[in-house]
Amino acid sequence: MSEDAPALTAGSDAGEEPLSWENLGAQPAGRAFRESTGELLAHPDRFFRKMAVSGGLHEPLTFFALVLAVGVVLAFPAALACFGLSPSDPAERMTRAYQFPAAAARWTGFVLVLLPVVLMVGSTLMVLLGTLFHVAGKPFGARNWEGSVSVWLYSAGAALMPPVVAVAVVLAVALVGYLLSIPWPDAREAARPLARWTALGLSSAGLLAGMVLMVRNAVVGCTQAFRLDRTLGAAAATSGLLAISLVAAGCIWAFHGWGMTGGLIVSVLCVGAATAIAAVSIVKSQRAEGGA
Repeated sequence: MSEDAPALTAGSDAGEEPLSWENLGAQPAGRAFRESTGELLAHPDRFFRKMAVSGGLHEPLTFFALVLAVGVVLAFPAALACFGLSPSDPAERMTRAYQFPAAAARWTGFVLVLLPVVLMVGSTLMVLLGTLFHVAGKPFGARNWEGSVSVWLYSAGAALMPPVVAVAVVLAVALVGYLLSIPWPDAREAARPLARWTALGLSSAGLLAGMVLMVRNAVVGCTQAFRLDRTLGAAAATSGLLAISLVAAGCIWAFHGWGMTGGLIVSVLCVGAATAIAAVSIVKSQRAEGGA
């Protein structure tokens, strides 16, 4: 299909209401976010059928940025609480077990301080990755750039939710253990391994669940947003996710095999190509809206 083909909009089906998160004038933002999140996780087919595929990326970008911000804000106190349970014996301070929580606290604190920059860079990168998602899915029916990027952003936001929940549970476990160790120092020995295994187990489970949600929502999103049959929707989503994976793997391989210079050259070329495609897509979308 052509990039300039008429785009589907939210509520195009009879009786279909717009997505709550994309209809903020009708209710408070907090309520709209909760309703849309629940729908995205429990009823993705209904969510993506109501999602607008034209009119801008403000809502899907904001949705992704909110989930990312919550994860960053929770990660720093979780890392601090785990650091508080680390060995206090000076002889153990140079061991690997002590250095890991110390590094986690430093890095999460650094990211938290630069949160606005992180959100800006992360959102820009996600739009460029969504452009790759669109280019690979277009032959199978992903008909317009804004719709493809919106599906990608909402799917990525859903994929971040299990790791964010895992971080919240780790924070609760580590914080309770740290607070109990203040009046009862002996409790530190029991709380330390519990917090460590909770972090490892829930982090692994959260990442796995996030990957499953990413694939499921991408497939359902392409199928419902562009009104495709299941085979074409799955093909569009799979090819889009595969393109993103190959580009990411290529950049990592370039850094590993060609060093910093080679890796930067390959990364800049990939970013430049995605930026050019995104710019052309934006111009086409604006022309289509102006001619409507």
